[in-house]
Amino acid sequence: MKAIFAGSFDPPTCGHEDIILRAARLFDTLYVVVAENGVKMPFFSMEERIRLVTDIAKSHQLSNVVVARAEGLLVSFAREHGCRVLVRSIRNSRDLLYEQNMASMNRRLDPEIDTVFLPARHELADISSSAVRELIALGNLPDGIVPLIVRKAIENRHGLLT
Repeated sequence: MKAIFAGSFDPPTCGHEDIILRAARLFDTLYVVVAENGVKMPFFSMEERIRLVTDIAKSHQLSNVVVARAEGLLVSFAREHGCRVLVRSIRNSRDLLYEQNMASMNRRLDPEIDTVFLPARHELADISSSAVRELIALGNLPDGIVPLIVRKAIENRHGLLT
């Protein structure tokens, strides 16, 4: 079975990495779909985010992970690639409410596509890309928040972080 884990991944976090690893074990093919977020100014370009997510998958030798770019509706991408499952991560009750609404709308758009929720591991539940961008702006990014590959890309762009 094919599934999709989609997000802006700006930047990819250890939480994203964990969901990719776990979902890759559950599905024959996992498309990690990097999407634009029209509301936010991107920290990394689309190409950089695709490369970072690809490097994360390669570092774990995930041969069933395909990193792709998506524009438009995720259900359209799912149909085009024969995917019947959307994987979403839940960090807290606020995420759950938001993701339930998204799942309901996606189901309305295509009743053949289901959403599977994977809860974030407790030690990663406080990590979000937004929080990472704030920490970077403050020049303090603790270890264990982004994968080493991502940390190096951030340091190359912004200099050494504490």
